This record gives sequence, C-alpha cells and structure tokens, in this order.
Amino acid sequence: MDSTVTNSLNFSNLESPKSNSSSLFNDSLFRWKRTPEKSYDDEEYGGIEQVEYLEPFVIKFHNISSGERVNGQTKMDVVCQLDDFIEVPIADAGKCLDCMTDDRILLDNVEIEIKICAPTSKIAIENVLTRFLERRERCQGVRIPVKRLVFFIYDFTYAKELAPILARIAPNCAIFNLGIPKMKTYPLQPTTESRYVAEFISLFLAERNACETLRILHIFNFVSLDPSLQKILRKCRKLRHLTFSNIDDVGLFELESIESVLLDSCDFSITMFDEMFAEKHPRLFPNATTFGFLRCPVTLALKAVKQWAADRIADNRTEIDFYHPERDFRKFLFEASKSFELVSDDKELEGEVQIKGHIGGPLVTVFNKDRVYKARRIHNNND
Repeated sequence: MDSTVTNSLNFSNLESPKSNSSSLFNDSLFRWKRTPEKSYDDEEYGGIEQVEYLEPFVIKFHNISSGERVNGQTKMDVVCQLDDFIEVPIADAGKCLDCMTDDRILLDNVEIEIKICAPTSKIAIENVLTRFLERRERCQGVRIPVKRLVFFIYDFTYAKELAPILARIAPNCAIFNLGIPKMKTYPLQPTTESRYVAEFISLFLAERNACETLRILHIFNFVSLDPSLQKILRKCRKLRHLTFSNIDDVGLFELESIESVLLDSCDFSITMFDEMFAEKHPRLFPNATTFGFLRCPVTLALKAVKQWAADRIADNRTEIDFYHPERDFRKFLFEASKSFELVSDDKELEGEVQIKGHIGGPLVTVFNKDRVYKARRIHNNND
C-alpha cells in the first residue's frame, strides 16, 4: 500500500485560517507540514435526514521514509495527520494537539485511519488517541459530542484493542462507519475478518452508551450475517440503517428494527454471498422498506428487485423504495419489465419510476443514480 502523503504544502508562515492561536506555533521549535484548504462532501448514502455535522477532524497514521538505510533497507518512521497538519512525528502529536483551538478539537465528526500494519506501533497510536480525547476534555464551555465516527484500520487483527478508546472518544455517536469504501485492508481470510469485526463492534458498544444512540452503521469490512452479529446489533434500540459491502456468509439472521439497508459492492466483483443476500434480503429485514444496491452489477440488482415481484406470504409491505444508481438505468428497467409492469415512467430519468410485480407484491419505486438516500430521523423525547 502506498504510504506517502500527496498534495501537501510546507508553510513557512504557520498562521492558520482555521486557528486563532498562531502565536503558539511561532513560539514553537516544531514545524509541521500543512494540507491546502480541504473541501468536504457530506453526501453519503445512508446519512441521517436533516441532521448536519461539521467537516471531519482527521487523524491518520502511516509510514514515511526517514531517509536512512539500515541493513540495506530504507528505515520507515510512523507519522500522523492531525486535522490539516500532516507528517507530524508521532512523538510530537501531543504538542500539535495542544496548539489547536478548541473549535477545531471539538468538531463533531471524527475520522480515524490507521494505514500501517505493525503491532509495535499500537501503544503509540493508542497514546495519540488518548491525548486527543484528553485535549477534547480540556476544552472550555459546552461539550460537543461526536455525532459521526469513521474508523479504518489496515490490519483488523489489532482493531479490538482500540475499541475502548474509540468508545470514549465517541460515546454518543449516531453514525458509525467501520471501514472506508474502496479502501483495501490487509488480506485476512474473510471468515477471520468477519469474526474480528463482530468482536470489535461488541466491544465498542459495550464500553459506553453508543448502543443507546447509534442509528446508522456502515460496515465496509467483511461481515457475517449470523446469530452472533444479530445478537450484538439488537442491543442498539435506535439502529435504523445498515450498509454492508463485503459479506462473508448469510445465515440465521433477522433484525426487525431496521428500516433501510444498502449493499455497496464498491465496484468489486460479486460473490455467491452477495447473491444470497440479494435473494434473502426481504426476510433478513422484515420491516425495512428501503433497499439499495450501489456500485453493483445489473444482474445483482435485478436478482434483488425480482424478490418483490412474487406474492410474499405474511409480508404486509405495500410500498418499497429501491435505490439502484446504475449508469445503464434503461437496461435495468428493460430487464425488470420482464417481471414487473411499469406503473410510471420518467423518460428523462431525473426522478424515479414505479414498477409493480405481475403476480402481486408491493409497489416498488426505483430511484435513479442521482438520488442519495437519507435515513429518516427518529423523533422522540430523548432526541
């Protein structure tokens, strides 16, 4: 994996447009590279409707060349990115965090990426995350909880050991992304990674009260839909949306609280378990009324939507929303018409079309590639 950081600038004047504490930088003996101004796109399939959060506070760990050679090999140093400061020596992370203003530290959107595969760095990484937590706790005024947490680790073998500190950083998160779309991980056996993923989620939820606040869960690592994961996720009383990407197995699994489910294949080839998921998804989520098959082959989406053409015994769903952002949308509709009748047709494909199974089944509204699904917000006294 390429561990270099690109698109960076080395500013001689360390005054930041995002910070009012530039005097701290000027008095420091340390100089850290900075990123240019970043643009942040919060359009994410499966976000929460009408819930806004700020740009992310980014924490990344990766290797860079030290310029030295030891025993004929280039020596690598572990560095980190903290917000818009990059290639910060891991020993300087605390100083860097102390220089930042409270408004940056208290951003309610945190993305943590660990792009190295070295168990010897685990303690140093955990120390940096602890310093970040302590820096947040020292901020004056109103405490701002982390609404959205993204966690990516290159080798999931060591993920569970970081679950407690992540739970302390985001004890009340509403949106949790485990992994990042299209970002490769260390090639563990899918069954092994699925087991680690389930264990990690269990430990993360057990530490604080995230199981009481979690509403959206995106999992881009391998996951097994089995009784173990079902038991873990049933503890999340407010969980309403799931996104899966890599499915290792589909077993005895049913979640009644879920309202929407997306399978994001991330443009990768599909597996027999993806096809099994497409065939079984109505039974896996008996109360869900929104389904999506993103960056998937047309054949997989067709297999999924055809499940709604049949007369489903004891299934009272009368209307289904189906997201299929496929470029060749007309081809999808043409093939679907063999099992459905076209109720409405948007010839410009700017909105949606409605189809209904010839032999019964709910009215299915199929949304085109320009529509981004947002999960409905839950309104109750604890919001």
